[in-house]
Amino acid sequence: MARKFIKFGIVGTTSTVFSLAAFWLIISQYPQFNLIAKAIGYITGFFVGFTLNKFWTYIDQAEDGEKYLLKYIMVYGGTFVVYLLFNFVCDHMVHPNEYMAQPFFSSDNKEAGDWFMNNGPLVSNILSICLNVVLNFLGTNFLVFKVPEPDKLFD
Repeated sequence: MARKFIKFGIVGTTSTVFSLAAFWLIISQYPQFNLIAKAIGYITGFFVGFTLNKFWTYIDQAEDGEKYLLKYIMVYGGTFVVYLLFNFVCDHMVHPNEYMAQPFFSSDNKEAGDWFMNNGPLVSNILSICLNVVLNFLGTNFLVFKVPEPDKLFD
């Protein structure tokens, strides 16, 4: 399980880089499309993650003919809704960047505090991605590429 989590983490990091890159490229040119840019970034990360998870992380659990993409879409579709809702709540109601900036202002680190204050959508996006890592690992591991029963782990 630890090996799977490490591989899942590497895949997640890779897909997150692709997701954030797509988000950043769009938002830097079209800041008014914040939520759409996050959605496109998420979808980009989805396809990178599925491909790497199927052919690297869970290769020993993948069986020919199984409908992994459909299961993966269902898990990631559900977490996508959570991702967008969490982003929306953070961007429009909670503003976590303001809370995260306060300790820096209190410790006379104005530059770091200003960075948090000026990058609310990015902070919300990173927090949403962290939440999704946990949800996606659980869904991928237990619903998509189901972990084998303990007596079959070493077959």
